[in-house]
Amino acid sequence: MRRKFRIAANLWWYRTVLLTAFCWRRLMFRTRFIAITGSVGKTTAKNLLAELLRGMPARTLSTRYSSNDVKHIMRDLLRVRPWHRFVVLEAGTDQPGWIRRCSWLIGPDIAIILSVARTHTTSFRTLDDTAEEKASLLGGLRRNGVAILNEDDPRVAAMAGKCRTRIIRFGCAPQAEVRARDVFSQWPERLSLSIETAGIAKQVKTQLVGVHWTASVLAASAAALECGMSLHQVAELISRIPPTTGRMEPAVLPSGAVILRDDVNGSLDTFLAAFETLKNAQAQRKILVITNVGDSPESWSRRLFRIVAEAATVVDLLILIGKKRDTKRAGKLAVIGGLAPEGLHQFEHLRDVAIFLKGTLRIGDLVLLRGRMSDHVARLYHAQLGEVACWKEECGKKTLCDYCPELLPELKMVKSGNQGALF
Repeated sequence: MRRKFRIAANLWWYRTVLLTAFCWRRLMFRTRFIAITGSVGKTTAKNLLAELLRGMPARTLSTRYSSNDVKHIMRDLLRVRPWHRFVVLEAGTDQPGWIRRCSWLIGPDIAIILSVARTHTTSFRTLDDTAEEKASLLGGLRRNGVAILNEDDPRVAAMAGKCRTRIIRFGCAPQAEVRARDVFSQWPERLSLSIETAGIAKQVKTQLVGVHWTASVLAASAAALECGMSLHQVAELISRIPPTTGRMEPAVLPSGAVILRDDVNGSLDTFLAAFETLKNAQAQRKILVITNVGDSPESWSRRLFRIVAEAATVVDLLILIGKKRDTKRAGKLAVIGGLAPEGLHQFEHLRDVAIFLKGTLRIGDLVLLRGRMSDHVARLYHAQLGEVACWKEECGKKTLCDYCPELLPELKMVKSGNQGALF
């Protein structure tokens, strides 16, 4: 009986907050709402756009971290105040119909669709299924709204046929209204490109690592231009915006090595983009640290075989983390593929990897740290900076370790004491 009452109470709360957020958004008629979706790159695009708009300057509210489901969007909408000129929100999905609900709730004035890739493959079996889900964001556009679409992604470009509002296309394609040319990124050089629109071109230098961020930069630039910024302002401001935490984020370690943290999105498509960046990088030693990748129709063993076969010809050190039965055969394949036997290291526990890295890394090393968020491999990075308190083998938290109070010893002590409410 108590369980039924709790379920009914939660459902009542959810519906009440949902309706309140919906009505509150409609009262904010002077605020321009921007919704962003896409299989990859939306958090970076959101951060870039929000910082550009704040630099106008304009009071801007944006999604916290990557909290982009309906529940968090409701809370974000209730944070909006009449003095906010812009609101930039991510719309994410894990099940069919989620983005449609997000779009209905946000009622965007500008809708941005970045890409269609292999993510959440248990819910979306094909790329066409994913495309249909992403396209539902356009259904909630206001009557005088604007759709900003990636012309380089054929599935996103095809969404223009279903859109009844004004469309702005971005990409490297000649027909894009906001077009990129001379795209270049080779570590240690960051992403640079020339953005051209309305016959005007401007060279843009970002702090991002890898050419795969081009779509996020162009989408943010297109939306900023639509919101009244000049191309000169965009080029100047975007060079000051740092990479998003855990998404090809470079950091110099006390050892002098540089680590590229890419430990949020564990999909195979994002790994391939990150690995291509490592492949083209300039470094004395290239090191790949990897736990797992997801969103592939293949079994993990087949995926791992493919990864190590290509990594064997690129990296100097390959560190595989996982159960021995998974990594043992893959390690042998890496050696057969050309990796020096002393360059292969296999571990079952993250703590052992942290100790190994601390004694191995040196100046001139470039480390690509890859894993799914559920693996919490960010602890390997933090362990190079100081002591880490939490080395749980299993953790159900769906958040970065950077924001977890259990990460550092002093935070864990506070949490376990009477002051836990501080967190």
